[in-house]
Amino acid sequence: MVTIPNQPDPTLQAMLKLVAERPRENRDYLGASLIGESCARKIWYKFNRFPEEKSQWADIANCATDSGHWAEKITADRLKQVPGIELHTHQPDGSQYGWSAFEGKFKGHVDGLIRGLLQAPKAPHVWEHKDKDHKKFSDFQSVKEKHGEKDTLRNWNEIYYAQAQVNMHYFQIDRHYMTVSYAGARKYDSCRTEYNGADAEKYIDRAYKIINTDAPPPRISENPDFFKCKICPYRNVKYAHIAMECHG
Repeated sequence: MVTIPNQPDPTLQAMLKLVAERPRENRDYLGASLIGESCARKIWYKFNRFPEEKSQWADIANCATDSGHWAEKITADRLKQVPGIELHTHQPDGSQYGWSAFEGKFKGHVDGLIRGLLQAPKAPHVWEHKDKDHKKFSDFQSVKEKHGEKDTLRNWNEIYYAQAQVNMHYFQIDRHYMTVSYAGARKYDSCRTEYNGADAEKYIDRAYKIINTDAPPPRISENPDFFKCKICPYRNVKYAHIAMECHG
C-alpha cells in the first residue's frame, strides 16, 4: 500500500494567514503594559510609532492574545461565582477601568477591581489575569515557591510587575491580585503583590523621560547578536532622528 504523505491543511493555513495579517492596534500613547520592558530604546520606538517588522510568529502571537482574552473573561465569570467576591471588570458605559497621565500620553487599563478575596476579605485589589503556556506557568510556580507569594511577580516578570505597580499607584490601591492560567484556563495559580511607592515612581519617571525626549535612549545592548536584539521588531531601524515625525 502506498503511503499518502502528510500534507498541511490548506484551510488551517488560510485561517492562520488571516490571523497573522490582522492589523495591530496603533496606540497614540505609552501604555503601562510596556513601561517595564527591559530596553528603553524599544519603548521609545514604540511610543513614537516607528514601523515594526512583522514577526514570523505573528499568527502564534495573535492566537495567544485571543486565548488570553477568552481566559480572562471566563476567569472573571468564575471568580464572580465565589461567595463574597465583588469583581468589577467594566464601568457602567462598558469601558475598562483605566487612568491617564502626562496629558494623555501615558495610560493604563486594568482587567478589574476586586474585593472579598478569602485570604484578604477587606482589602481592595487591582486584578489582572494572564494566560500562559505550560513552560511560563511552571516558571511562575517555581518562582513563587522560591521567593514567596509577595515577591513572585517582581522576580517572575518585570513587565507585569511594573504594570502592577503603576496601576496601583494611579488607582490609589495598595494591593494587586494576579491570577495565572494555562491549558485553556483548566489550571490556575495566583499571587498578591503589595504597592511599592519607590518602584512605582521609578517606572513613572521612566515613562515621563521617554515621552519627553527627542533623542533615543540607550539600547539594552549594542551587540546586534544579543538574544533580545535579534528578535526585536525594531532591530533594523537606522534613522532615529525621524522619530518625532512618526509620532502624532
